[in-house]
Amino acid sequence: MIFGRQGGSTVTGNYFDGSAHAVAQAGHVEGGIHFYAPSRPAEHPPRQVPQPTRSYTNNERQLRAITEAVRFAESGDEAPRVVVVRGPVGGGKSETAFRWVAEHGGEFAGRFYARLSGTDGESGAESEALREFLIAVGYTAAEIPATVQGRSNFFRSWSSGKNVVVVVDDAVTAAQVRWFLPGEGRSVVLVTEAGPLGALRQREKAAFVELDPLSPESSRLLLRRILPADDPRPESEPENVDALVDRCEGSTLALCVAGALLADRPQRPVDWLVRELAREDRRLAVLSRDESLSMTAVLNTAVDRLDERARLLYAAFGQHPGSGDVGVPAFVAALGEGEDDVRDGLDRLVDARLVQEGAQGRFFVDGLVRAHARRLGADPAVRAGFLRFYLDMALPAGNAVMPQRGWLERIWPDLDLTGSVSAPEAWLEAERANLRAVAGLLREDGDAEVCRLAVALWPFHERAKHLDDMDAVNEHAVAVADHGHPFAAGLALVQRGFAFRHRGEWDKAAELFARAERIAHEQELPDLRATAVESLGIARREQGDREASRELLRRNLDMAAEIDDQRRTALAKMHLGAVEHPEAAVALLDEAIEGFRSLSKPDVHNEHKSLLWRGIRSVELHRLEQANTDLRAALRHMTEENRQFEIAQIHHALGVRAVAAGAQAEAREHLELAESIHRSWGFLDQAERILAELGELRSE
Repeated sequence: MIFGRQGGSTVTGNYFDGSAHAVAQAGHVEGGIHFYAPSRPAEHPPRQVPQPTRSYTNNERQLRAITEAVRFAESGDEAPRVVVVRGPVGGGKSETAFRWVAEHGGEFAGRFYARLSGTDGESGAESEALREFLIAVGYTAAEIPATVQGRSNFFRSWSSGKNVVVVVDDAVTAAQVRWFLPGEGRSVVLVTEAGPLGALRQREKAAFVELDPLSPESSRLLLRRILPADDPRPESEPENVDALVDRCEGSTLALCVAGALLADRPQRPVDWLVRELAREDRRLAVLSRDESLSMTAVLNTAVDRLDERARLLYAAFGQHPGSGDVGVPAFVAALGEGEDDVRDGLDRLVDARLVQEGAQGRFFVDGLVRAHARRLGADPAVRAGFLRFYLDMALPAGNAVMPQRGWLERIWPDLDLTGSVSAPEAWLEAERANLRAVAGLLREDGDAEVCRLAVALWPFHERAKHLDDMDAVNEHAVAVADHGHPFAAGLALVQRGFAFRHRGEWDKAAELFARAERIAHEQELPDLRATAVESLGIARREQGDREASRELLRRNLDMAAEIDDQRRTALAKMHLGAVEHPEAAVALLDEAIEGFRSLSKPDVHNEHKSLLWRGIRSVELHRLEQANTDLRAALRHMTEENRQFEIAQIHHALGVRAVAAGAQAEAREHLELAESIHRSWGFLDQAERILAELGELRSE
């Protein structure tokens, strides 16, 4: 019952007449009544959220997404709107939250900011931040409860019916965020994620906004905004600016540090900083010279939050060869951990935004994170574990691509090639970058295992035309094999020569094939010598020197007959059939096709490659129906195998056949398709030749 005076007399009723800091209407009360309003309300609404930097760039799409996520209907749910901003470490999450508040702050009665620094609650950061909130709205120190629960209750009570915005920066858990939720009203909570906050989806109905790495355009704009307006370097050194952007890998923080370094040294060209950042082992140090703007400091904070297993996995990224993405089995082998434990640890690294998850359960880090992980200390056992894993998998997988080739068994008869992944070519494709890096590390170690790796990988590289990988891996093998492994050195020279041959660098290819033949002759290795001669003959054919090619490939056929190997002899006939005079060529190709079919394990690929050549030679003899039959059969097979180089060859041959048949429109269709395939796969010399043929055809 509330008492008051009315008309000079005291009356009772549900009204109040007078002044008080707080009034309560209650029935039966046990215990005390507590008032949550401050005794001296603040004169001005709190403005705690920092201003964004003047150079803020990008994330306009995300700012719009936040605005849409916090929209309130005219009537209905008045619960605070929660938005979680997530993205990579150093990716600009905090700046995005600050920018949104700067643009929309006038809509709110208070702007509150809590920086948790990625702690999990044990530091008391939540309680201290809530204390600052309450002081900002007018509570005295004596009025503020001692516990985080009490402070949260006070803030929620004070904010009920108001519209406030709260930025919770670097939150690790959903429980932390819940301490800062305002009461009912049109309030907004922006959270930057430093740990998994998916639990906020259910009760709080949080929206999640993902930041993208800075695009090259946005990166250049950010640098331009950081530098003084009259700085001439962005315009005078555009290529160096592009290189600098590439070195920073889309990291907002890295670009901010780079921009600050350039701004502090206006007399130095951009090229200076590009060179400073060129070495991965130097890049992190350069971007961490100022403790207040340091990639190392930010990454240290993120790593400090990890548990022991996650930290072990993080450090393993620093020991992993190369920059490719990594599958779970590689970590299992390198660390000796169980698969479930590895997956759990990787999930925690993904949640911490230190590691990214790609397709098919593979994981990767950017160069700055990898350099930081390497700083945690080298572990030779982990490095060796990675190398052993890739070798144990790659040797049988590569051999499975072309098991009839036989070189691994010929050079290393005791090598165990049993066991492999279920889809060897798909596995080799996924591990390309890692295997190339493994070859480089083996070369650094002077380890002859690189020779085995080069031999095992060649069929895969040749089939998919991964010419840069073929060149690099075999160059490493030659460097090691030159010291006491002549057979492996000669074969690696031949294999490397194929990379130059496919690039159209026939003189370089011929030089490598000739070196291989000299080694084989000196070491009395007839099968290697025949292979070198055969390869040189193919190179001369592609140079257009048919006479020299015929002489070499006839020698190769004689050598194959002496070696008395059925598959080698069939290959020799196929290659000679490509350059021999047409009638003799077709007979050789007939024998080659029969030879491939009659092997204990038929060589279906080279059978159809022989059909391709028989089709080409049949056109020269004007046997157009036979040519069409052979070429169409070869096209079906090569399409099934996805052999793009051979598919382009066949379409070229079908185009030449159509010209001979007087079908100009059909010829143009095949030649245009062949030119397009060659160009898209990087075989520019072949594409230019076909383009010239098309020009002649159109002029007729």
